[in-house]
Amino acid sequence: MINKVILALALCFSPLLVSAENQSFENFIDAQLVVSDISMTEDGMVITYEGNVGKYGLVYATHNMTSTNEESTKGYFTGTVQAINDAGELEKSATLGLWSRNGTMLKVYGFDDDNASRILHISDVDLKGKVNKVRVWELD
Repeated sequence: MINKVILALALCFSPLLVSAENQSFENFIDAQLVVSDISMTEDGMVITYEGNVGKYGLVYATHNMTSTNEESTKGYFTGTVQAINDAGELEKSATLGLWSRNGTMLKVYGFDDDNASRILHISDVDLKGKVNKVRVWELD
């Protein structure tokens, strides 16, 4: 299973290696989401976030976090994202990426593949404070 996830991540990241020189990281959206639920699982945890993210509108995201070491300080995630923009349109996408944990703080690196564009997001998640500070880039 872990080999399939690593392969999937490698395939997701490979287009960035080819076109990174043409990608501008100057245009981004900063947002703050609320951690609305944390559930523990045998493999790690499931975290649900919600909040307003600029032009995407109201966003709900769920990350199924799987630990890859005994200390549960790093791993990968898969999940879903749904957004309802100001026009009332609903967008759904798959999300996946990597995470690391230091105490109650998570660093999350992920990609979403929605209909309009591929999205890179990097988050600092405070599990104790229940806050997700996220920066979002559209890659194409």
